[in-house]
Amino acid sequence: MGRRLQSCSTLAVALGLGVALAACSAQGPGTETSAASGGGVGGGGGTATGGGDSSSSSGDFNPTDPGVGGDGGSVPLGFTVEPSDLQTIAVAAGQTAPSVSYTATRMDAPINVGWSVDRGELGAISAGPASTATFTPKGTMGGLVTVRAGLNGETVERNVLIQLTAAQNGADAAVPAQAQQIATDPTQLTLGGGVGGVGGEGLGVAVTSAATLDALEHPASDGGAEQLKFLYPYDGTVWPRGLLAPLLMWQWTPGDADAIKIELRTTSGSFSWKGTFGRPEILSTTGGPFIRHPIPQDVWTVATDSAGGPTPDGSPDRLTVSLTVAREGQAYGPISQTWTVAPARLSGIIYYNSYGTRLAENYDGAVGGNGRFGGAVLSIRAGDTAPQLVAGGNGDNSQCRVCHSVSANGSRLLVQNGLDSYGLSAAYDLTPAGATEHALSTAAPFAAISPDGSIALTQAGELLSLPSSTRRPSSGLDEVAYELGTPAFSPDGTRVVFNAMSGPGADPRRKLFVMKFDATTGDFTDPEVIVDDTGEPAGTRPGWPAFLPDSKSVVFHHQTDPGNEGDTFGDLRTRRGAKAHLAWASIDGSGTVVPLDLLNGRDGPGSIYLPSLSAPVQMTCTADGTSVGDIDSRHKDDINMNYEPTVNPVASGGYAWVVFTSRRLYGNAATIPPFCSDPRGVDLVENITTKKLWVAAIDLDATPGADPSHPAFYLPAQELLAGNARGFWVLDPCRSEGAPCDTGDQCCGGYCQPDSDGELICSNAPPDGQCSQPQERCETAADCCDPTNRCINGFCAVEGPL
Repeated sequence: MGRRLQSCSTLAVALGLGVALAACSAQGPGTETSAASGGGVGGGGGTATGGGDSSSSSGDFNPTDPGVGGDGGSVPLGFTVEPSDLQTIAVAAGQTAPSVSYTATRMDAPINVGWSVDRGELGAISAGPASTATFTPKGTMGGLVTVRAGLNGETVERNVLIQLTAAQNGADAAVPAQAQQIATDPTQLTLGGGVGGVGGEGLGVAVTSAATLDALEHPASDGGAEQLKFLYPYDGTVWPRGLLAPLLMWQWTPGDADAIKIELRTTSGSFSWKGTFGRPEILSTTGGPFIRHPIPQDVWTVATDSAGGPTPDGSPDRLTVSLTVAREGQAYGPISQTWTVAPARLSGIIYYNSYGTRLAENYDGAVGGNGRFGGAVLSIRAGDTAPQLVAGGNGDNSQCRVCHSVSANGSRLLVQNGLDSYGLSAAYDLTPAGATEHALSTAAPFAAISPDGSIALTQAGELLSLPSSTRRPSSGLDEVAYELGTPAFSPDGTRVVFNAMSGPGADPRRKLFVMKFDATTGDFTDPEVIVDDTGEPAGTRPGWPAFLPDSKSVVFHHQTDPGNEGDTFGDLRTRRGAKAHLAWASIDGSGTVVPLDLLNGRDGPGSIYLPSLSAPVQMTCTADGTSVGDIDSRHKDDINMNYEPTVNPVASGGYAWVVFTSRRLYGNAATIPPFCSDPRGVDLVENITTKKLWVAAIDLDATPGADPSHPAFYLPAQELLAGNARGFWVLDPCRSEGAPCDTGDQCCGGYCQPDSDGELICSNAPPDGQCSQPQERCETAADCCDPTNRCINGFCAVEGPL
């Protein structure tokens, strides 16, 4: 159920009509609540629910009052509230929002009640004289609000649908969020994560031609004859809230455009926006075609905050994007996609490996630039537009820090040193103040780290205490494997999963094992084979496994072709022609392995939705001296170029979130041959490699044997001019009581609560010692305020998928 008024920030959205939209972003727990069943939608006398706290209230709302009967029992009052049907409020951006007045009566006589709303980020209720109250939208986002009238333990609910509309013509540099998406110098196009953290040329100028504006409103055709289609994003993508706005990329026969129109609309009409844009001004300098354009960041924030909630009929409020393009006075389209917005923010930090970063230069031999490049571990905090250096530095290759692992709570990082000292590893303590390095006494490449960061399980099968690297006693692994490939702990710390590099039995490398683990004794017991590729074609092997947040199933890298590497490595490589797709399997030993087709790029038997190039890219490039420029240079097999999955330990918005490495096309922004990612074999200053990180949603309540995945999205803010791999999306180093927060999983105490000023801060207890909102701490589902929530990996989680 809802609670308290959530804090929000005001963000101006530039509009072509000269008005502005203040964007209030619902932050933290308690803002994603839906109306109770019944809810009075469409008429009727309302629903008695027994009360519950709320995000905004006025008057004497006391659901715990024992009632007015002489025996202390509750006496039904039978009051009603008018109007009883669904109220729809149309709010034009920047204009004064209309309000709705309600009156409570009993037996046709006014009665004083307490008033509240479940989503204070959308509006407020104020009590008027006698039995009346007025609901007024903030006019900053749209959605469905439940107004509650309560007295003596009874409530009556009514619903209000706020429909926010906005429009703009061209970018507005006076709006801070849009100013960051306007390119003024060519160097901005490839610096860090690129313009707006996603690449491209940024926002376009206003369309000044009346004829072109008219053409965009009245297209000459639907674009079919011109073969107009989206390259990125993908239809059916599931997005979390809180991300940077995506870069829309398209393809069509003319190959260039003069102007475009982008439209966003939710299913319920809770938010609709239209933007027209001419060619980005930077194209007059670069001379490139107009083939991509971002959604303005402030508009994206409002759109995703408005979408994802309930609709009057109870269905999800999905978001549809439409694109119309114009050239030489004619417009074509629109083409459209529909997306799901998960009602949750993905906070935390992504730590990933880069072998071509410009943030640390510790190798010579790069083809482009100054001939230098680096191997390092970088980080992206959710909402950043560029990565930060975490481990590694300038100098010789002893400063290289790669082959990393990160604990689920974000407290510890393990890395390997450079090539000349590859037998050395280091542990880093990760805190809000930065990273502190501790040298280890033994090598630990790709080691598993326990969720709390206190234990490492190495490929040699040794248990180490961190950060001291003291060996801990252990038993049981030798019965299954002598050397491990890429082990991983379950989020609850009670199991490990791994592929074997060597061990007893017939070719254990073809199997994926799960074992129970006792952190107190170091005992590994009850081995279970959950994937067995024995008898499959040569080179088919599982590896790079990772548990989903509930610790009941695993996603993994399923190699189908080792490429030029050959089938000789236990950890499974991702370069020089190696191919793999991602799959998942239950740990119950059922033996059912399900390819994650929608994540990989397939939406049906034989049907591939990923784009490919119409002609081969003629490029000479090498990896470790091996020619790789001619390997699938058209990207026809990108569904088999997905590798190294890891999983965010917190289930958010009804989904688990998988981060993985892919060599697929990134629309028309990264298009060189898939294996051209070694800076010593290709100029990665003039070319953007396709070796990048992607994220996909996985249904929490997946049916065994069915594909629980959804199309993936490009991870914003990663360095454009580098090959990026093995991202870990983990919790922030936890924040102490009283520190600002967005969600409870950021806080050491596990709760994110509003203070007396309505600002969200970390807390060590739920409000009034009661219950937990999504992404707040729990031990069982009974700790969660919403009875439909599950307690997954210690946090309340919305049941999914939507």
